[in-house]
This record gives sequence, C-alpha cells and structure tokens, in this order.
Amino acid sequence: MELNEVRTFVTLYETGSVTGTAERLHVTQPTVSYTLAKLRRRFGDDLFTRSRTGLEPSTQASAMYGPLREALLTIERTTGGADTFDPATTDRVFTALLSEFGELSFLPLLLPELARHAPQARLRVESLSAEDVVEQLVRGRVDLALTGALIDDERLERRPFMSVGWAIIAAADHPRIGQPVIEAEQFAAERFIHVRSRAGHDGPTRLLDQVGLRGQVELELTSYSSAPYVVAATELISIVPRHIAEVFARRHDLQVVELPFYVAPIDVAAYIRRTPGTAQQWLADLVVETLSQRRLS
Repeated sequence: MELNEVRTFVTLYETGSVTGTAERLHVTQPTVSYTLAKLRRRFGDDLFTRSRTGLEPSTQASAMYGPLREALLTIERTTGGADTFDPATTDRVFTALLSEFGELSFLPLLLPELARHAPQARLRVESLSAEDVVEQLVRGRVDLALTGALIDDERLERRPFMSVGWAIIAAADHPRIGQPVIEAEQFAAERFIHVRSRAGHDGPTRLLDQVGLRGQVELELTSYSSAPYVVAATELISIVPRHIAEVFARRHDLQVVELPFYVAPIDVAAYIRRTPGTAQQWLADLVVETLSQRRLS
C-alpha cells in the first residue's frame, strides 16, 4: 500500500465519512472515493459500507485498522522532523474543546505559555459536550479536548494530568453554615443549586441521588458562572469543583465548605487523535506539561 492509501484508509475508519476524510486530508471527495475504490480492488473486499450513521467497516477493515494505524503513527513520528510546523513562527489557529470548568481553570495558565512558546498562534475555544468529543477529534475539526469524562475509544490518546475534588459554596453570612466542614445532618437540611454538567461531571448528581436529596434542589442551572451570584444572595448551597469554589470565594462574598460525604474527584485528561499531526502533538505536550506542574490559581 502507498502511504496516501494508508492515510486514506485510517482516516475513513476514524471519521466514517468520505467528506470528513477529505476535509482532514485536505483533498477532494472524488480523490477519497478513487483511493477507496483502489483499496477495494486490492483487497477484494468492500471495506466500508454505507449506513444511517456513516461508513461501517467490514470485518476485514476492522482487522486492518489497528496495524495500519500503528504503522502510520510510526511513520509520522519518524518523519516529524521534516514537518514545517514551528511553534516559534506558526500563525496557526488551534481549536480546543473545554468545559466551563476548563475555561475558568485552565485558560489563565495556558494562554501565557502559548504566547511564550508560540507568540503568533491563536486559540479558539469551543464548548465541550461529552457526546460529540470523539467525532470532533477524529474528524479533525478540533485539535484537543480537555475533559474529566472517561472516553474509551481506540482512535484517541488519553493523557491524564490532574485530579480535582469537590466542595460546597455557601454565602459568607449563611445563618446556619460557618464552619469549614458541614455535618451530614446539616447538609441534609439545606436546599441546593444543582449545576447540570454537559461535560460528564456527574459526581454531585450521584451524591444527591444516593443520600435522597434530589428533591431539595431548588434551582437547576446549566452553567457554573451564575451560581456564585445566586448563592451569595440566598441561603442555597451548591457543590462545585474545588478550584472553581476557591476562585468564586475570592471574587464573591462566599465561603468554601468541605463535603460530609465522599464524591469521586474529576480525573482531567487531554485527548488527541491517536495519529496526531506534529502541531496537535506539540499542543498536547504543552498543555499536559503546563497543567500538571502548576497549581490552579
């Protein structure tokens, strides 16, 4: 197989789309279709058939994907030195998927490092939804995703770099809460603001369900950003990622209180395609190194 045929096959498998393959490889759709026809003749197999959700790989295509993906990865890493990407001179626009937590927590740390190493590069942030992370990455629409959701997909590389716990925020002058740790009985007597996370951070949801307190949720939000304003003005409390709690407490009239129950922390990771380009690999290295070594502030 020629190298362009390997790239086309791997990309077709990952995107499940002739259009997506053409977009990622920067070629025309007829070129992709022509290469696929050659591969079908070469192997005497359809390799991919159309379905309602896209191109479905045949049994033979599924068996071929792993070895060809690894071979392509080896070639691209070996020849990476010849790549024209240079962070010092690139004016590339990187695209990253971040949750609201990621925007609040990571951007203040990442942007100075990006400016230092790639002064002409720019960063575009798009809202992260756990349901479409894989499609966005494998189709090359974004370069990187930062999320605490565990994504098990052989087409992606997962690089964990941080574990973040949970805490309660309450008004600084809350009439019943004034200690750094709240007792379980007091916790059960309070009313809550619950933030529904689109990024898969469902620890507080599970906790409230387990202790039978979902009925005491007085306000449901889709965003953390409005929670501190409501909490500061009411007697409602909210469970938020610890770093966000600390940031909110510095900017609003709030106190941070320890939970009386265990909630599993968010294990945050960077996700990139298993066969990334040199630019994506560089960005992932920068992100993981920066965020794993520096404390959120």
